[in-house]
Amino acid sequence: MTTLGALLIRLQDRTELEQILAEAGDVFALSGLDKIATDAGVGVCDAAVEAVERFTTGADDEAWVKLIGRLQNSHQPAGACLSEIISWSLKR
Repeated sequence: MTTLGALLIRLQDRTELEQILAEAGDVFALSGLDKIATDAGVGVCDAAVEAVERFTTGADDEAWVKLIGRLQNSHQPAGACLSEIISWSLKR
């Protein structure tokens, strides 16, 4: 299983980032991440790292439960994790 630290390292490379989301089968997450990056005026990789940081410091219990549920049911936990975090970020 991928640790959060290993995931954060992979997020520093756009190719890795795209692969994570592709493995999760979530093309909408990459589009959403592009929107977050554009709105913030940063690169996609920076936006992904910032989304993870915002989630870890600002998500409520319900968001964490939803994330854990997605991880438990996923064959690609890193992608499911990132996908859920991006989805949460788009609602903010």
